[in-house]
Amino acid sequence: MFSLHTSRSVIAFLACTLIPSFVCAQEALSREIWKAGNMAVTVIQDLPGEMSASIFSGPASEEEKSKYFTNGKAEAGINVFLLRSGDKIALFDSGTGTLFQSPGKLLEGLASLNVKPEDVDFVLLTHMHMDHIGGLLQGEKRAFPKAKVLVSKPELESWSALAEKDPSNANAAKVKAMLAAYGADVQPIAFGDVPLPGVTALDASGHTPGHTVYQLTADGKSLFIVGDLIHSMPLQFALPDECASYDMNSPQAISARKRVFALAEQNATPIAGIHFPFASAVGAVEKDGKGWKFK
Repeated sequence: MFSLHTSRSVIAFLACTLIPSFVCAQEALSREIWKAGNMAVTVIQDLPGEMSASIFSGPASEEEKSKYFTNGKAEAGINVFLLRSGDKIALFDSGTGTLFQSPGKLLEGLASLNVKPEDVDFVLLTHMHMDHIGGLLQGEKRAFPKAKVLVSKPELESWSALAEKDPSNANAAKVKAMLAAYGADVQPIAFGDVPLPGVTALDASGHTPGHTVYQLTADGKSLFIVGDLIHSMPLQFALPDECASYDMNSPQAISARKRVFALAEQNATPIAGIHFPFASAVGAVEKDGKGWKFK
């Protein structure tokens, strides 16, 4: 059973694990990673960073897990994916905004691509943790004045309910501020929906109650965009039973991870990750023993 009160552990994780890794601001980077039909996807580096081995727990021994980290750390990051589809522009997640001491670089990255905030038509959320919705706000105002924010119905309902029940919950408070700013432009979607042509919302619940993977398809080609299905790319492809301590439902998170990996391999669909290192933001998946290889 989900308990959104476990989000406090997420806040502690963000404060103690990610922030030290993100304080060194870098120039925003971007590059096109996928193109099919009239769809093109560009990755924008919001912030670089690392994941700590200490946040993962699972059946693997500490010795086995240590193979995937250097001095207890593995390179990661926070990316945002920009989709151009016909005359529409969409973002997948919105980065950190001013969550960390070093502000996220999404807006700079968009400017480097000649995309103004008012040009963004949609923001599709994988889930509603602060490092994924932080970039939606500038202060208390909308960062993207014309955008509709699309999020799975169970995710929206769970965080909305918690925001009313527990005003002290920092993540829920951030959700509430975002909802106040965007109002009716926050729109729930169901798993299986096609909120934009060629974009399907897939159930990846586990990390949060309505965690979503998006499958993009055009001209016979597909791409998966994943959020916190994977926190540490080197560890969790090889050892998919390893979960971050702040996954709300670990068995469901493991099941979703394995299901998406298997689909990606079966259909030769590349995976692009919000928390992948920027240089390895997208890659193919290949079965390797009890786990998978990312290449």
